[in-house]
Amino acid sequence: MNRRDFLKKASLGAAVVAGSGFLVGCNTTDATAPASAPEKWDMETDVAIVGSGNGGLSAGCAVVEEGKKAVICEIAGFIGGGSIYSGGGIHCWGVNTWEEYRKHFEDLHDPVLGKTYVETFRQSYIPWLQKNGFPITPAGGTRGHSKDWLMGSGEPGYLKQKSYFDALHKFFESKGGQVLLSTRVMRLVIDEAGEVCGVHALKNDGTQLFIKAGAVILAAGGFQANKGLTARYMGPYGDSIRTMGVPYNTGSGMLMAQGVGALTGGSFSTFSGTLIGISPNPQTEENPAAWEKARGGDPQSLPGIGDGRPPAIGWVSFLFPEDTTGLLVNLEGKRFIDESSPIDAKYPRVPQSIIKQKRGMALMIGDQAIYDANKSSESIMKMNEVQGCLTVKGDTLEELAVKLQETYGFYKGAFLKTISEYNKAIDNGTADQLDVPRVAGHHKIAQGPFYAFPTGTCAYHTFGGLVINEKAQVLDVQRQPIKNLYAAPPTAAMFKEPYGGGVAAAGTFGYIAAKVITKGSV
Repeated sequence: MNRRDFLKKASLGAAVVAGSGFLVGCNTTDATAPASAPEKWDMETDVAIVGSGNGGLSAGCAVVEEGKKAVICEIAGFIGGGSIYSGGGIHCWGVNTWEEYRKHFEDLHDPVLGKTYVETFRQSYIPWLQKNGFPITPAGGTRGHSKDWLMGSGEPGYLKQKSYFDALHKFFESKGGQVLLSTRVMRLVIDEAGEVCGVHALKNDGTQLFIKAGAVILAAGGFQANKGLTARYMGPYGDSIRTMGVPYNTGSGMLMAQGVGALTGGSFSTFSGTLIGISPNPQTEENPAAWEKARGGDPQSLPGIGDGRPPAIGWVSFLFPEDTTGLLVNLEGKRFIDESSPIDAKYPRVPQSIIKQKRGMALMIGDQAIYDANKSSESIMKMNEVQGCLTVKGDTLEELAVKLQETYGFYKGAFLKTISEYNKAIDNGTADQLDVPRVAGHHKIAQGPFYAFPTGTCAYHTFGGLVINEKAQVLDVQRQPIKNLYAAPPTAAMFKEPYGGGVAAAGTFGYIAAKVITKGSV
C-alpha cells in the first residue's frame, strides 16, 4: 500500500470515529488518523498554526509580516502555552557559535538542527524580535541561561511574560492574524492526493471547524501531560513525572502528524525538568479546569498555578552543579549520580537520573550546616509542608535512617554505610574515588539534626518528537518532507540529555517554518 492509499483508508476510518461523536486527538498514545477534506470549509487561510506558545506566535507573526494570512488555534482560554509562565528566559544556554554549541552539548544534539538553531537564533531570530519591538531584555547573568535574554522589560513576576506575549499577540492581530482560543485541533485534514490541506478543530461550545490552509505548523508542545506516553518512553516510573506547563501537553501534535505518516525520533527517554517536592496534592497543571482558573488569576503571581508541584530545597542544584552541597540517595540508601559533576549533573541530567530510581524518587540529604548555608531552606520547606510534602528529620543519622525505613521501606543499613564512606572520603581527600564519585561540593553530612527531603521530578520539555529538517518540514518514514506540514520543538525532536532552551528553540523553528512557507527560505 502506498502512502496515498494508506492516508485515504486512515481518513475514512477517522470519519467513522468522528461521526460517532468520539473525540479523537485527546489524551491518547496512538496516532490520530487524518480527516478527509469536507465539501465546504468553515474558514480559509494561508497558514494554520496549532498552539500559541512562543513557537506558534513567533510563527504567526513571521507569516503575517510577509503579508500572508494566518490562523492560530489555541486549546486553552489564554495565549502563551507553557512558555508564558516558564522562568521567562529566551536562551540558547548562552552559547553563541556552532563550535560553542557542540562543545557544551557534547555533540549529542542533531548536528543539522543544532547548527541551524544556534546560528538562526543569534543571527536572525533575536534581531527579528528586537526589530519588531517585542520586549526582551538581557538577563544580566554570567552563567548558562542567565547570559541570554528575558521576556519583557523588567516587569515583576509573570508580568514580564505577559508583556512579551501581549506584544506578539497585538502584532499578529494588527496585521490580520486571527487567534481562536478554546479551540482544540483534533486532526489534520488531507485532500484527494493525500496532501495536508488544513485542520479539523473543535471549539469548547461544540462547534466544529474545518480550516483550509496552504500549510500547517504544529507548535503544540510536548507530551509530558500524557502519562501513557511518559510511561512508555521514560521507563517503569515515567508515569510519576509531574507536569510543568499546561495540561494540554499530551503529544497531540506529534500524534496527528504520525497519522499522516510522520517519522518520530530524537531522545524519547530524556527531557528537561526540575526537582520538586513530592506532594500528595492533585496538580493544577494536570487539571484543565483548575489550570484555566489559575491562569485567570492575578497575572503577576498566577496563584495556585504550581499547586501539587512545590519546588525542591536547593541543596542539590539541578541547574548549576557547582552550587551543590547536599547528597541524593535512592530508596536503597545509595548515591546514584555525582551531584556535583559538570558532566554527570549537567542540566537536566539530575532530574533524568531521579526518574530512573525506584518509584521515580530520591531523598535529598543535608545536615544542619547545609540547611543553614542555604538561605531559602526554611521558606522552601514551609512551602512544601503546605503542599503536604514533609521533610524527614532526625537528631542522629541513625534516627533519620529509622524514620525513612518506617516511611518508605528505606534500606537503613545501606544508607548509614553510604554516609559513613562519604564522610571518610571527604576527610581523606578521596571523594573522587568513591564508587559514585564526588568531584566537588565536599560538604560532610556530620552536624545534627539531619534532614531527608523527598524529591521528585517534573518535566516541561520532552525531547522526543517529530523528525524535521533544517527548514522545519516534518519528514515521513523515508525521511522525505511531508508536503505542507511543519513543526517546531518540542512537538519536533531537538535535544538529547543537555537542554538547549525550549522557548528559544520553539520560537526559532516557528520563525524558520514561517519564512520557508512565505519566502522559500529564512
